[in-house]
Amino acid sequence: MSLNINHLLTGYLFLFLFTGYSEGHKNIYVSPDGLDTNAGTIDSPLKTLATALERTEKGGTVWLRGGYYEMGSTLVIRPENSGVSIRSYKGETPVLSGARKISGWHKLNKSLPGIAEKAKGKIWVADIPKGWLPHFFYVNGNMAQRSRWINNNDWRNWPKDHLPGKPDKKGQLVTLTENKDVLKYLPDNGDAEMVCIMTQYGVMGNGVIRDVDAENGTFRWNSRQLNIRKSRNPHERGYNLENALCFIDEPGEWAVNSQEGKIYYWPRKNENLLKDITVAPKLYEIIRLQGDEERGNLVQNVTIDGITMKYTDRLPEDQWPYSQLMRQWENVDAALFITGAQNCTFTNNRILFSGAYGITLHHYAKKIRIEHNEIGFTGSGGIFLEGYGPGKKDVNRENVIRYNYIHDHGLANYWHSPGIQIYQSGHNDISYNLLQRSAYSGISMVGMHPKYMSDINLMEPGHFKGQFQQWNYFCPRLEDYPREIQKGIRNGEYHFDRETIKPYLLSNDNFIYRNVIVEPHSILNEGGAIYAWCTGKGNVWKENIIFVSHSMPGSSVLALDDIAEYFTVEGNVFWINGIILNGVGMRKNERGNIIKDNIRVMYNKKQKAIRRDNLGTYWVNVKGRKPLDKLLTSIKTDIEKTEWKSWPGNPDTGIPDTKKNKIKKGKDLVLPEGSNVTIEE
Repeated sequence: MSLNINHLLTGYLFLFLFTGYSEGHKNIYVSPDGLDTNAGTIDSPLKTLATALERTEKGGTVWLRGGYYEMGSTLVIRPENSGVSIRSYKGETPVLSGARKISGWHKLNKSLPGIAEKAKGKIWVADIPKGWLPHFFYVNGNMAQRSRWINNNDWRNWPKDHLPGKPDKKGQLVTLTENKDVLKYLPDNGDAEMVCIMTQYGVMGNGVIRDVDAENGTFRWNSRQLNIRKSRNPHERGYNLENALCFIDEPGEWAVNSQEGKIYYWPRKNENLLKDITVAPKLYEIIRLQGDEERGNLVQNVTIDGITMKYTDRLPEDQWPYSQLMRQWENVDAALFITGAQNCTFTNNRILFSGAYGITLHHYAKKIRIEHNEIGFTGSGGIFLEGYGPGKKDVNRENVIRYNYIHDHGLANYWHSPGIQIYQSGHNDISYNLLQRSAYSGISMVGMHPKYMSDINLMEPGHFKGQFQQWNYFCPRLEDYPREIQKGIRNGEYHFDRETIKPYLLSNDNFIYRNVIVEPHSILNEGGAIYAWCTGKGNVWKENIIFVSHSMPGSSVLALDDIAEYFTVEGNVFWINGIILNGVGMRKNERGNIIKDNIRVMYNKKQKAIRRDNLGTYWVNVKGRKPLDKLLTSIKTDIEKTEWKSWPGNPDTGIPDTKKNKIKKGKDLVLPEGSNVTIEE
C-alpha cells in the first residue's frame, strides 16, 4: 500500500513540475535576481536570456523584469528561436549591458614618466585585466573623454606634418617632421591610436600605433581599413593622437595601459571614484540575429520590444575582418546586429553608447520593422542597411524604419557616419524619424562608381595595398556578372558606364519621407544633409525638414552626387544659418531626376545664400518660417495619430522659435578656397 502511495505522490510531483515547466515554455520570466535553475515563472524567474531562449517554444515570450543585466556574452538568436518575443515586463526597464564594472580606484601615488605637470596629484588609477583595451569609459552613465593630444575636434587646425611612407605587411611608416617630441612617452604596443583625416572630408581612420621611435619621429600606422595618403587639398587633412597617460591634461580624460592592466582617470568636478559607478564596454554586440542564408534557414518573426541596450566597444582597425565592408570609413558593427532574418520587429527599444552603429541590417534582411526606438551616442552611426556589394544579390530590402529618435553619432571618431546609412539596399520605407546631431549627414545612400567597378583590384578579393584589401571598400560580387564581363575586367578591356552599371546598383526605390534632420554635419561639412552617390533608380526624397545652425559651404543640402539619377526630390524645406554650396545639388549630366517645390526658409536678416543656376528651379528662397512650421506641424500631427503619439522620450525637435531668439549658433565654417561662387545677402 505504501508503495502505491509513493508512486502516486511521485506522479503528482511529476505532473506539477511538468505543468509548471510547460507553462514556462510559453511565458518565460527573467530577472537579474533570478537563477537559471529556477522554473522560469514570474515567481521563480531565470537569470539569463540565453537560458530563457533555450526553454522558450516557438511563439513564446521572454519577459524581462526591470534591472541591470551584465551580459557575459552576446545573445545570439538563431533560426530555431524564430517566433520568439523578448519584451520588457509591464512598466519596468530592463537594461542589457555589454560593460564591466571597474572598482578599486585610488590616487596615483607615484610620478610616472610623461605625466602633464597640471595633472600631477589629480590622476586616479584602477586595475583591470591585462590585455583588455576598452575604447570607452563611463562614470555614472556619462561618457568620459579618451585622452588626446589636441583637445578638440577642429580637424582643420590639427597638425599636418605626418609624412606617410610606403605601406607593407608590418604597417605604414609615418614620420612626423615637426612634432616628433609628442612621441617621447607614447606607448608602442598598440594601445595608442592616430586619428587621421586624409584626401577629403571624412575619409578617416583610427590607425593603431606601433613601433614608436621618438628619436627619429617615426611610428607605424596599422589599419586594415585604409592607408594614409596625400590629400587632394593640403587643408583637408590633419591628425591627432589618442590614449596615452601623457595626454591626460584636463578633468574628464582617461587612458588605458592594457599591457600593465591599468586604467587612469582625472575625475571631473563632483565625481567621487570611491562611490561612483564606473564601467567600460567589453562586448562588441549585445544581441545578434544570426540566420543561415546559404541554407535558407532564416531567423523569422522575432520581436524585441521595450529593451534598453547599452555599452559596446569597437574593434581596433588592425583586427577588422577582411570581409567587412569598409567603403564609408566607418565601423559597420552594431549593438543589435541582424543578418539572415526576415519579418522581425524591433519597437520601443533604447540603444545607447554603442561603439559602432546602433543597429545594422547585414546582407539578408527583408521586411524588418524598426519603429519607435531611440538610438543615441554611438561611435559610428545610427542604423546601417548593409546589403551585398554591387551584383545581383538583392536581399536587403523592404524594411521599415519609422518614428525613431536617432541622435549624437561619431563618438569613436568615425565622423563619416550618418544617422541612417543605405548601402545596396532598396524598397525601404524611411519615414517620420527625428535625426539630431550627426557628425556627417542625416541620411546617406551609396553604391559604387563605374570607374571602380572596372578595376579588377576593387572587384575581387585578394588585392592588397599594405595592410588593407582594396576589394572591401565596396565588397562587389564579381561572380554575379556575365562571364564575358568578368573576363573583360580581369583583362582590363571592359569598362562600365552609367548605363551598364545600373543593374548592379541596388539602392533603389527607397522612400525617404517626412524625416526631421537637425544639426547634421556637426563636425564635417561635406556630403549633404541627405546624400546620394551611385545609386539605383526610383528613390524619393519628399517633405523632409532640415535645420542647421551653421554654414555648410562644402556641400549642397540635398546632394545628388555622381550617378544619382531618376530621383524625385520634392517638397523638402530647409533652414541653414549661413553659407551653403547649394540647396539641391545635382551633376549636370544626370538623367531623369524630378526636382520641384523645395524651399529654403530665410528668417534671419544676416543669412547668406550662394546663388547658383538652379535657384528658382530646384529650390527657392522664402522669407519667414511659415513653410517650415506648417510642415513640422503636419509631421507631428501624423505622429500623434500613431499608438506612440510622439517620438521616443518626447524629445524637442531642436528647431527653436525665432520669436524667443533662442537659435543655437553652431561654429561657422569658412568657404573652401577656390570656390567660384557669388554670395548674396
